[in-house]
Formats: sequence, structure tokens, C-alpha cells
Amino acid sequence: DQEDALRNIKTSFDANTNVVLLHGITGSGKTRIYSELIREAVEAGGQVLYLLPEIALTTHLISRLKKSLGQNLLLYHSRLSQKERIETWKGAISGAPVTLAARSGIFLPFKNLKLVIVDEEHDPSYKQSERDPRYQARDMAIWLAAQSNAKVILGSATPSIESWFHAKNQKYGFANLENRYGDIPLPEIELVDLYAENKGKETPVIITPTLDETIVRSLRQNEQIILFQNRRGYAPQQHCSNCHWHAMCPNCDVSLTYHKYLNKLICHYCGYQRQLFETCPDCEKATISLRGFGTEKLEMELKTMYPQARIKRLDLDTARTKSSYQELLDQFELREIDILVGTQMLSKGLDFDHVGLVGILQADSIFYYPDYRSNERAYQLLTQVAGRAGRKNKQGKVILQSYNLQHDVIKYVLHYDYTGMAEKEINDRALSHYPPFTRLIEITIKHKKPAQADLAAVLITRSLQSSFGERVHGPLLPSIARIRNFYLRTVMIKMEKNSKLIQEVKMQIKSDIQEVLKQPGLSSTRFNVDVDPD
Repeated sequence: DQEDALRNIKTSFDANTNVVLLHGITGSGKTRIYSELIREAVEAGGQVLYLLPEIALTTHLISRLKKSLGQNLLLYHSRLSQKERIETWKGAISGAPVTLAARSGIFLPFKNLKLVIVDEEHDPSYKQSERDPRYQARDMAIWLAAQSNAKVILGSATPSIESWFHAKNQKYGFANLENRYGDIPLPEIELVDLYAENKGKETPVIITPTLDETIVRSLRQNEQIILFQNRRGYAPQQHCSNCHWHAMCPNCDVSLTYHKYLNKLICHYCGYQRQLFETCPDCEKATISLRGFGTEKLEMELKTMYPQARIKRLDLDTARTKSSYQELLDQFELREIDILVGTQMLSKGLDFDHVGLVGILQADSIFYYPDYRSNERAYQLLTQVAGRAGRKNKQGKVILQSYNLQHDVIKYVLHYDYTGMAEKEINDRALSHYPPFTRLIEITIKHKKPAQADLAAVLITRSLQSSFGERVHGPLLPSIARIRNFYLRTVMIKMEKNSKLIQEVKMQIKSDIQEVLKQPGLSSTRFNVDVDPD
């Protein structure tokens, strides 16, 4: 399978198709194909840029690549010291053969770039959306390669809908790996109905009897276990059962999350902290309690249920530094951890031989985001997490707990039906004029006063609509309408894929923003313009 995929890639390159999508299921050996392509590019005197979505993955992957390539590899990411960055920068200029990097690696001054690999190309981390310049590193890598006369490999078990669409329409080449290395079958997925399990119970169960039995069996068989919950902290809400008040951040329109190790309520957007409320501020009754669960509570529950097991947690709280993340991964690889609890950090292409079981505690938490990509992202996350199980020697097991087992995404995940999911998404997006059929431009308006935010949003929407008509949608209220005491409004523009028209829109947006800022009381308004928001 790997030889066939490699042959297809080279055939595409020989036919002057400079971008190839490598769609390989989890555990199919994509990294081995990358190694072969890297070796050939280096032997021909070229340089290779290997992009990864997460900084911490670089150290996990570098040891694997060194075994196959046997040479020094440069690293480049935001957590390096200034001196380390300068050394990598100089190495790129002098022709160092291989650089592993996070998204910022596309800005290195390569001397003779011949191959760019974008691993886990679907990952949202490739998009820089928090500050300027707002760019999608996958798309920038394709542009960079075109300027350098280099080839591009986009690799993923769950490609982005855009990349899959381009491959199916022969804009990109396509290579497929349908089987796992060693012909080990994909993990068996068993569904558990949380609605039935919790019916009539005051306290919702976290570990259902089905998952409990499977954990006990896996521990007896000396297998490692990964448990996925996409919420960090101890509990996502402090809630009053009498008047239904819940603790909110004073600076943002989000609930405060309780972190037990700090014994504080914390906002995950602005960092605000405070002590737990003892009584409800609204009704002044002591009818308040913590609701829901995050990875911190899950870890504590597991230590009570399985006292003999060695349990650790992998999330932003336990892996804030590169060294702490790597230490946890090293412990898991050396089998010093039996159960690893974590957030979506667990799904980022990690490869461990002895994981027999993956438990997905509450799949519903990722289904209902108000975003046109929500089904695509949910499928990618669940499939990637499931793919951590059974990567060597035997088939793995996945227990997926959900309140809505009829959700379309679960049906596709259950059968590993990426094509079915992608085709449905393509049809839905064609009807609604979303990418890959259009380009989106999102304008976010920020002001410390809600009335001014509303006025600025109305003015720029009217002005843009006078130029571009029904392509302009808004003003819209985002799902989180206030962050760090700035009130947010958005305007969305859906444009045809016409480069001249995009340039026209760009100039018009700049002009309209300047006009709005001249209006009385609006000079302090902030505008963020994001092309192809992710």
C-alpha cells in the first residue's frame, strides 16, 4: 500500500501536479512515506520543510525521523529562545536539509526548498486567527512552494473538505492508504447511550458500566488507555438550582470554569479569577453547586475508581511548557502511565504501540458549535482520537458515549466513512454558498460600548451592501458577544473565487473602515478583517 501511494505521488509530481493530498487512515504509515520523500529530496540537494500543527509534536516526531533519516534536523517554533531561532534561521539560509516547524516555519529564508510536507493538514492550529497577520499556514505553504518551484504533500486521515474537494476535482494529485500497517483492522467502536444511562439519576454518570468493564479488562491485559473529554478544568459551571443563575465572567460573556487545583473559578478567555460563590448572588440561597465535568474531575474520579492504575492528565493546565508536555508523552511511551486523560491535545497525530482502549466520554460537547465546519470538525476530532487505539499487534477498542447516538457525525464515525461525510458536507455547502465554493471574509467590530459597536457594524454593513449586495451578511451577533470588555459584532462576506473581485473587496473594506472611524464617537472602534476564517 505504501509503495503504491508513493508511486501515485511521484506520478502526480512528474505530471506537473505540484500539490498531492495523501489520504491515509490512522496508523497506515504516512510518516514512512514522508521519510522516503524527504530522503530523495535531500539526496538531490534540496531542502525540506515539514510542518506540524502543534509545537509539542516536533519533539515526539523528531526521534522517529532521525531513526530513518539519520541526520540533524532543525526545529522552529514560538517556544524556542531567540538564540535557537537565530540558529535555525541561519541554518535555513545555509541550506540545512530538513526543518521541522509549526506554522511560522513558512517564513524561514530557505535557500533551495524542494519539498513541503503539511502533516495533519486539516488541523485548525494551522490558522493564525488571534492576531495579525491572519493566515492559513497550509495555504501559505502551497503558495511558498509555488514561488520556490517545490512540491507539496498534504497528509491526513481526515482531510479538510477544501483539500478533498480539490483532489477530487484534480486540482491536486491524490494518493490513498486504505489499510493500517500490518493489516491491523481499525478499532471497533461501541456506542453507549448516555440518555438511557442517566435516566432517573440525580447525578449524571461519567464512567458508564460498559466503559468501566472495558477499562478493567484492558488494565488486566496490561493495555494502556486514553480517555478523551474536550473540557479542561474540574467543572464548567457553578449553578443555582433555585433561580438558575450561573457564574459568569465580568469581562466576557462566558461561564467561569472551576479549577480545583487552584480552588478558583477561571475565565478561559481573559484569565479572570475569583473564589467560589458560597451563596447565589441573585436569590441569596445556598442552592448552588458545580455542574458538568472536565479533565481534572475525570482524573480524580478515575483515581478513586482504579486505585492501582497510574493515571495522568494531558491538557493546557498540565502541559503549559514544551518540557512538561514531552515528559508526559515520554512517560506514556515508556508505559509508566496506564490511563491518560486529556483534551483534543490527545488527537494530534500521537503514535503509541500499546493503547488498547480509547474512551470518548461525552461526544455531544463537540457537535453543536454555531459554525458551518462543526460536523467536519467533530468527525475529524472523533476519528483522530479513536485512531490512537490498536496501532500495533491487535485491534483496538473505542467506547463512544453520547446523548444523541442518531447524530449524523456518529453514524459516519462508526463506519469510518470519511467519503460519506465529505460528500454530504460538499452538498450542504454548495446550497449555502460556503467554501470551497466561495471565499469568506469576516469583519469583526469591537468597541467598549455596545451602542457604538452596533452603530459601527450597521454603518459598515450598509456601505458594503451598497457595493456588493447580497454577498454581505450582517451585522451578526457572535456566539460570544463580549470578550475582555469589548463588545463584538461581525459582518460576513461570501465572495466568488475571482482574484480581481477579491482585490476590489479588499480596497472597499479599507475605505469603508476609514469612513466609519471618522464618525463621531467611533474613532476608537477596532476592526479585524479575516480572509478565509477557520
